Amino acid sequence: MNLKILFSERLKKARRKRGLTQEKLSELADLNQRLISKYEQGVILPGADNLQKLIVALGINADYFLLPHADLKEVPQVKDPELYERYFVLEKLGEKERESALFLLNSIIAQQKFRELASSLEAAK
Repeated sequence: MNLKILFSERLKKARRKRGLTQEKLSELADLNQRLISKYEQGVILPGADNLQKLIVALGINADYFLLPHADLKEVPQVKDPELYERYFVLEKLGEKERESALFLLNSIIAQQKFRELASSLEAAK
């Protein structure tokens, strides 16, 4: 898919999902409203500085604008840099390694949920 088209569609979707007009987004991002319009029409792409302003104003990750498989509601806000880096490594694993990694992660998550449940039951006594 053409990056200008992808970006314009995703910008419109993100702005509308946040309930913003182009004018309000331009205020939040400190950008000219005509520029927002040109981005949404697919006429031009923002430079790095303006892209960052849009990302911050909309509270989303850059992946949503740049990667065709990224979904607005699934865009992770990973704060831990190590976890963020590991995500990309995990994506490149073969099927068998991926299944092993998911099994291990699911086991750790289940163990944490069990501890939380035990702790809440203990607190309820």
